[in-house]
Amino acid sequence: MHVALKLGVDMKLAATFLLPAALLVVTGCAKHAKGPDWAASAPPGTVMAISGQAGWVIQRREFQSALGQFPIADQALDLFLKRARINPQGETGRITFYAMDLQIETALKSKPINGANFLLQLGGFKDPKNLLLAVTEAFPMEGTLQTPKGELPLYVLMDFNEYHLRLVFDGQGRIWIGDLAALGSLGKPQVPALAIQRAAEWIDTQAPIQGLLLPEGLLKEASEKLPKEFAKELPKGIEALAWSVTPSSAKDAPHTFALALTGNPEGIQQVSPWVQRLVAFVSSMPGAPSRATDVLEERNRVGLKAQLSSAQLEAVMSRLSQPGVFKALTAPERKP
Repeated sequence: MHVALKLGVDMKLAATFLLPAALLVVTGCAKHAKGPDWAASAPPGTVMAISGQAGWVIQRREFQSALGQFPIADQALDLFLKRARINPQGETGRITFYAMDLQIETALKSKPINGANFLLQLGGFKDPKNLLLAVTEAFPMEGTLQTPKGELPLYVLMDFNEYHLRLVFDGQGRIWIGDLAALGSLGKPQVPALAIQRAAEWIDTQAPIQGLLLPEGLLKEASEKLPKEFAKELPKGIEALAWSVTPSSAKDAPHTFALALTGNPEGIQQVSPWVQRLVAFVSSMPGAPSRATDVLEERNRVGLKAQLSSAQLEAVMSRLSQPGVFKALTAPERKP
C-alpha cells in the first residue's frame, strides 16, 4: 500500500505516523539489542509502523482513526476485530500496522489512497491457540503462501477491487493480515534489523502505543520531493526512530513522552540539536513539567523521556501532524 504523508504546521511535511513520543530510557548498553517483538519482526520494506495493545485498541476505537488515510487497512482491521471476537480484558497481545513504499506525490496533495502496501500484525496474545481457533472458524481457508520457511495456510479476509486481503499464521504465534503481494515479503531479511531493535530497545515496551520510523528509507525514496525543512529535521545517518506513549490513567496527571533514535555517529551528532530543540519547545510551553526532561546519548543512539500534561502532549503531537493519535490516547474506554 502506498502510504500518505500529511502536511504539518512547523514541519511542512511530517510522516503520518512520525510522532516522537515517550521513551523509557535504559542506562545500560546491551550487546545484543532485542526490543519488542513487533519491532524486531517488522517486515522488509517497512517505512513506518504504529503498534497498540490489543485490549487498548479494541476499547478505544479512536485508534483506528489514525488509519484514516489507509482505507483498506482500516476496513481490514475493523472486519477482523468484529469476526475474531477478541476479549479485551487482560489481553497481552499487540496490534501493529506496518506501512511500506510511500507514494509521495499523492501524499503531498493530502489525499487518502486505497493502495495495499501494508501489513497488520497481531502478536503476543496470551492465548494464541484460541485466537487461531477463532480465525479458522471465522475465515475460510484458501491455498497457501510460499515463504523461505515453507508453505503457510492462507485465510480469506476480503477482496477489494484488485486487492486480495488474506490472513496467515507465521508459526511464531503471530497473525499477519495484508494483500497477497505484501504478505509475500514475510520471511525475507529485514534491513536495518539491528538499528530497529536498538532504537526499540529504549522505548517502554509495555506502553499502550508505540511506533517506528525509518528516516533513511523515507529520505532516499523521496529526497527530491521532500521539502528541505523535512531533511533538516531528520538528517541523513538516522537509521531508525522508535517512540512510545503511556497515557495517564488520571485526568490531570502527566503522560509519559519520549523518543529514541539510532544511526551512525555523524547522524547522531546532527540529530542531537534537534532533540535539544524539542526539549526546549516543551520546556517553553505554559505549564512546563516540573520534572526535567531526561536526555541520554551514546555514540550510535540518542533518546529522551519527559512527563507532559494533556495540553503539552496535544501541542507536540499537533506540531508533528498527530492530533488524531492524541485523541486516541486520551479517549475514554468504550463501554461494553
